[in-house]
Amino acid sequence: MASNTVVGALFQEGTSQGRPLYFNGQHFSHWKVRMETYTMSNDIKLWRVIKKGNLLILPKKDKDAEIIVSSNPLNLDEYTEEQAVVIQMNAKEKTLLYNAISAEEYEKISSYETAKEMWDKLEVTYEGTNKVKETRINLLV
Repeated sequence: MASNTVVGALFQEGTSQGRPLYFNGQHFSHWKVRMETYTMSNDIKLWRVIKKGNLLILPKKDKDAEIIVSSNPLNLDEYTEEQAVVIQMNAKEKTLLYNAISAEEYEKISSYETAKEMWDKLEVTYEGTNKVKETRINLLV
């Protein structure tokens, strides 16, 4: 019975490079730093998806490109190669996030389309908005 507890604890903490660090709703700031490093160590482009959002390059009729932020991807048959790469990066980061959180945390972010939206929701939930952060800093000074 004791070995099951140890195995469960190891599984939650992400003991391999293939599994991200586990977040169960406690110690968000610690998990956030570790998750940022884990994500960048896998692929720096994944961290860019978190910070910048899901940028899709949509060609115009005059062959110029327009960059837009979209949480509603195009029909799969309409993807350009560039769009497919960006959408795949978003899917990879969402996978990392889903594998790194508890069921309770999943409920908070599962309705969002982009990894950036998911990350932002976790930040606001556990750190508050920028105004809340500024107030906390002012109280400490």
